[in-house]
Amino acid sequence: MAEVGADIGRVRIRLPSKISKGEVIRVRALVTHPMEALSFDKERKPVPKNYQFVYKIVVTYNGKEILQAETTQAVSQNPFIAFPLKVAEPGKLVITFTDTHGKTYEGSAEIKF
Repeated sequence: MAEVGADIGRVRIRLPSKISKGEVIRVRALVTHPMEALSFDKERKPVPKNYQFVYKIVVTYNGKEILQAETTQAVSQNPFIAFPLKVAEPGKLVITFTDTHGKTYEGSAEIKF
């Protein structure tokens, strides 16, 4: 039986099956993460603690940063991101998710023509 939470941090990236030079493609990525939600006490005040959620997403293509995004606790469990990318040359696409506890989760995909 798999360990509970064993998939946390797993990054999945989907690209079109056929890609042509100069084409604008849609990149889709998902990271497995619980995205801890804000808790409230009986007086409906936020419980002070260091909540764990993905707050930063960085995308690089052939080593060059092409996208950076910041998120909040309002993002659901297992955050999903999609964005257009014009592919001028083959190369490596890397997507890195960082959470508030300092953990980073990285996935990569090779773009080929």
